[in-house]
Amino acid sequence: MTLLLATLLILACQSETARLRKQLTSPDPELRADAAKRLGELKDKPSVPLLLNLLKDSVPVVRFEAGLALGKIGAKQAIEPLFNAITKEPQEDIAMAFTKALGDLGVDALDYLITLISAPRRLVRITACQALGKIGANKAVDPLIGRLNDPDPQVRKAAISALRRIGDPKGMAAIERKLASPDYTTQQAAEQALSGPGYEQQLDEIRSILRRLNR
Repeated sequence: MTLLLATLLILACQSETARLRKQLTSPDPELRADAAKRLGELKDKPSVPLLLNLLKDSVPVVRFEAGLALGKIGAKQAIEPLFNAITKEPQEDIAMAFTKALGDLGVDALDYLITLISAPRRLVRITACQALGKIGANKAVDPLIGRLNDPDPQVRKAAISALRRIGDPKGMAAIERKLASPDYTTQQAAEQALSGPGYEQQLDEIRSILRRLNR
């Protein structure tokens, strides 16, 4: 009975993923967005080529969900397309989602994320710093130290948090030096660096806004 149940579950999952892949080409943007999100949750690798195409979709929420799905699936072949999409994406919140996806792809995306902590858009810089902290690569320490002087306090906060997570002595010393300066906003950033809502709450808020705009 256990083997039969397992077989039925596998068949049901295969049936669902096949249906969802078809929905990625639906004329209904809500269906495309929902399918992309679900395929990401299912980590469906065969859907990756279709999801890559959706990074250029005309509807913002579809691009948003496709980008996040590629990160959840762990599609290494999506690294360069995601980076290129970030540089061309007209909406900052969607570019942030693409950056989050790069972070989910881990150390293979390290060099791209290091480049993005100097990007023109603040949400991209913040998310890239957060991702580098999560990856924990020492290679990112010097670039993150540079972000301690970022003009945006939230970027400085993200850089402090990332350096703390990495824990390299050079990065910790740089934080100490910054705290010794009279820059009150940096001190606030240091105090708050490991607090506040995480990725998912922020992404859910953006997702809700995009869906309302699409109606």
